[in-house]
Amino acid sequence: MELYIKLNTVKNAMLFATVCDNYEEDIDYICGRYQIDAKSILGIMGIGLERECTVVLHSEDEYVKNKFKEDMKLWIVEE
Repeated sequence: MELYIKLNTVKNAMLFATVCDNYEEDIDYICGRYQIDAKSILGIMGIGLERECTVVLHSEDEYVKNKFKEDMKLWIVEE
């Protein structure tokens, strides 16, 4: 599952990483040529904020995908 998100503040980035950390599945955070673990606040801060990025959840479970999309609604910029 792939979503486009934008993190505008440090607080949002910390909340995003915390939400992602609640999932057992692998989650990638991709900005341009950089691909990092979405559970890593240091990685997210290293890439920088206020950029439109892609989040990829690696799961085939429909329940998990729907829950993840609901959890990401604060940051989704387009579908």
